Amino acid sequence: MGYDMHLVRPPEGERAAHESASKAFDSAVSDRDALALPPQHPEYRSAQEKVSRAYDAMQATYTSHFHLTTWGMSECRAIMDHFGMLSVAQPPGPPAPAASGASGEQDETRLAWTPPQPRGITLHKLGGDEGWIVTPVEIHAALAAYSANRTSNPAFLAELITEADWWPEWIDYLKRAAAHGGFRTYGPHAT
Repeated sequence: MGYDMHLVRPPEGERAAHESASKAFDSAVSDRDALALPPQHPEYRSAQEKVSRAYDAMQATYTSHFHLTTWGMSECRAIMDHFGMLSVAQPPGPPAPAASGASGEQDETRLAWTPPQPRGITLHKLGGDEGWIVTPVEIHAALAAYSANRTSNPAFLAELITEADWWPEWIDYLKRAAAHGGFRTYGPHAT
């Protein structure tokens, strides 16, 4: 369980690159499994290293997705709050039921709603499972706040990167998302 973020517009060619890398990974797994050797055997270990490299290469092609566990997203929101990267605003309510003429377009507009002149990413968009759209303007505001505040406490930033080793990747993802229409957030489903 956790939170999955997906770019609104994936980079061109990403799907084809990911499919190719996935085939290479599957081939490496098949080659390893065909050995029928114990994991301690040097030939098996060599094949496992190829599987690991193929997996890493496959993951590197899927740049439009970012995943955080539920705990990780909680940490992410706390860290972003520390750097002034979040804003709080009341989102618009859901559209009227379809019988009243509501459309998917109205819901899309609601999910992408951004307050005027946001100071960062609107907090509610980093929670829930509705598919909130974090817009480029929110991302740019959040990155500007981070840039302005990250040098105020270098020891904290160093500790943060040690503890939350995904943080630099998150910042890179935000930069990528700002150039690709933002991102959608899907959280854990309520049970």
